[in-house]
Amino acid sequence: MSITEHNRLEELSDSNFEIVKGQPDIRRWDVEDLQGHKLGRVEDLLFNPQSRRVRYLVINLKGNNVGLTDRKVLFPIGIAVLHEKNDTVLLPEITTSHFAALPFYEKGVIVTPETEQDIRNVFVVPGSNTTDSDFYNHEQFDQDRFYAPRYPKDDRL
Repeated sequence: MSITEHNRLEELSDSNFEIVKGQPDIRRWDVEDLQGHKLGRVEDLLFNPQSRRVRYLVINLKGNNVGLTDRKVLFPIGIAVLHEKNDTVLLPEITTSHFAALPFYEKGVIVTPETEQDIRNVFVVPGSNTTDSDFYNHEQFDQDRFYAPRYPKDDRL
């Protein structure tokens, strides 16, 4: 789906949808970097009801221990990974400058294609060859990457 065919994203908690059976409900899980620093907590998941795919984690930075401003931000699901054993979401290779560049997220405010592009630009290397037609096909939105540490493909048959 291209970003120009944008459908309104919904918070899972405000929808009639549920987590896929067999997958963990990561809402309320702590978010950490690879050094174990608490960055925040997963507050909700933004998904596209038409494709039934999670696109973003809503991360509340309140209570972080790395000096980040308390606010909510969106992280594309493919940037995060599940910890192999603990009920923790990890953000490998994320710096405080990534957080500083992300727009604030406010519940109930429509996430526009422009906002999605701004979020993507925080993590995409300048000059990379991406187009609107493959916006969600980018590794940033790859749910397999997210689940891989805990559920290798062979275990998810």
